[in-house]
Amino acid sequence: MGLRLADKTAIITGAARGIGAATSELFAAEGAHVVVADVNEDLGGAQAESIRAAGGSAEFLRLDVTDLDEWKDCISFTEKRFGKLNILVNNAGISCSLSIAETTAEHWDRVIATNQTSVYYGMQLAIEAMARTGEPCAIANASSVDGLVGESRFFAYCAAKGAVTLMTKAAALYCAEQNLPIRVNSVHPGYVQSPMAAVDAAQNGQTVEEYTREFADRHPLGHLGEPRDIADGYLYLCSDEARFVTGTQLTIDGGYTAQ
Repeated sequence: MGLRLADKTAIITGAARGIGAATSELFAAEGAHVVVADVNEDLGGAQAESIRAAGGSAEFLRLDVTDLDEWKDCISFTEKRFGKLNILVNNAGISCSLSIAETTAEHWDRVIATNQTSVYYGMQLAIEAMARTGEPCAIANASSVDGLVGESRFFAYCAAKGAVTLMTKAAALYCAEQNLPIRVNSVHPGYVQSPMAAVDAAQNGQTVEEYTREFADRHPLGHLGEPRDIADGYLYLCSDEARFVTGTQLTIDGGYTAQ
């Protein structure tokens, strides 16, 4: 079996660490030219260097996903550097552990901008660029189990991730109706051992160990996921193996939503 993403070019947002970093490494290992897009210049630059050191093809570009102009620059950079855009993984996101009573307007705006509006920006611009390639292309959006079920302590986060679930379907239908060879799907992770888990733990007043013990019990498989678990899902959806898959949700949650 050959490389699953050979000669494809991928933008991965939030690629400096956690799930995004695992995805950028996996995609590069499978033959993709990867744009490591992240707001953290130090970690993002180091991630791209690490991929190149391992024999992969990667470039870092600073991207604040809430900024439309920076998105335009990212798409332009990718096309100039690699000649085309085949894959977009809208992975960047933030967590906010607040109930509706605790959520301020500032929290709401930040969570929606980062987790939802950024996906709109990325999809709209990527679809325009992908249409120029004439090749099969794919977009994978990070939703969450909280885009399928509710959790009282993640009010704004649930709102954003629920929106991503249906934005994905609407964009997938648009591409199909326009006869564009672009598939659009969403990925729904359960709780994952990642930097976001550490943020959640701090917001809960817990250590990472306490957080892990509490939330592992909520997953029927008995443990949290790893970044690579989610990266494998992204790889499937963005490869030609998923050529008949569009407008759907891939839930990778250790059974969390089966209960």
